[in-house]
Amino acid sequence: MKKKLIWLCVVIVLIFTIYEVMLKNKTVRYTGENGDWSVVINAKLAALEGSHSIKIRYKGSGTVERADYRIFPDDYEGGYPDFDNKGNYYWACSDCGYYDQKDELLFFIVWKERGKADEKAGFIDLKRSS
Repeated sequence: MKKKLIWLCVVIVLIFTIYEVMLKNKTVRYTGENGDWSVVINAKLAALEGSHSIKIRYKGSGTVERADYRIFPDDYEGGYPDFDNKGNYYWACSDCGYYDQKDELLFFIVWKERGKADEKAGFIDLKRSS
């Protein structure tokens, strides 16, 4: 009887471990904004595959002609022509990187508004929430 109880406990621990590692989806969200931009990164780890989506929205009054951004420390980058004419950007990737190692990410963006001669730059601290 004692051996059966021990084996039952071992099986329950193994099932729980397999669920946690292989089946349970882990999600992380990073958000931040400043006067010009709003950024949201949603990351998901399902089994051993990571995926994430990035939503960037321009909150300024002009029209974005060109924009380039980087996310540190993961050194991910993107930019125009992926931004639409209102300055919105959405990108999703499955079976790719999974952001979860840091409590904060740093988002750096350089952009040019239509009709303006100079470029603007900004930093946004993206805070992690689960």
